[in-house]
Amino acid sequence: MKKIIILKAFLVLVLFCSISCDKDDSIEKTLPGEWIEVEPVSDRTTLIFSSQNRLTRIDGEGNEENYIFEIKDDAILLSLASGQEGSSELFFQKLDPGRFRIGNLYPSFPEGEEVIMTFERL
Repeated sequence: MKKIIILKAFLVLVLFCSISCDKDDSIEKTLPGEWIEVEPVSDRTTLIFSSQNRLTRIDGEGNEENYIFEIKDDAILLSLASGQEGSSELFFQKLDPGRFRIGNLYPSFPEGEEVIMTFERL
């Protein structure tokens, strides 16, 4: 009897994990293309998502930073594509096919102050 209960619990866990991973993968597949910041500062930042989970951030002055990204639940993990160490975990929420919200991409804001940026597909 205990074996059956343990087996059922294991199957539920495997099913939950596979559904969670599928959701994150499906979100990543909807991101390729160009996105523009609409809030809090309109047209300040452009994000370009491309194949192999690459992300290019372009600020209003034309400066570019390249990242490798991964979606995990309500977060996006960003690692510099240049191979330098360090990564960031930011809030991420896909609102609909043409909009998403992301935590502050600019580390110059005071620590503890949470700024959420909203982007729309171009």
